[in-house]
Amino acid sequence: MNEWIITTAITLGIGVITYFLKRTMKQVDDQGARIQELIHQMATKADQKEQTAKLEKEIRQIRDDYTPKEMHQKDFDECRGDIKIIRAEYLTKDDFIREMNKMDRKLDQMLELMLNK
Repeated sequence: MNEWIITTAITLGIGVITYFLKRTMKQVDDQGARIQELIHQMATKADQKEQTAKLEKEIRQIRDDYTPKEMHQKDFDECRGDIKIIRAEYLTKDDFIREMNKMDRKLDQMLELMLNK
């Protein structure tokens, strides 16, 4: 009976050791695969220099095309001035309708006067 217990304990011990060893080896393999993937994704110095030169060119283009805020403010002020002029000089829809109604009444009065004579 003692031999049976010792054999079972040794078998269980070997099983536990095998399980943890297998798990550890799988983790090592996974980490190795991740490292290989990272190495594959890394950019070379030439690629990095090319990308940097491209970005610097784009930054220079943006700086050349940049419009200062003062210029935009000047444009906004011109638009505001134009809007004030338009409000002062042009009729609103309501004013137009009111004037057209007055004109219609006058025409109706004229027509009545012409028909009555």
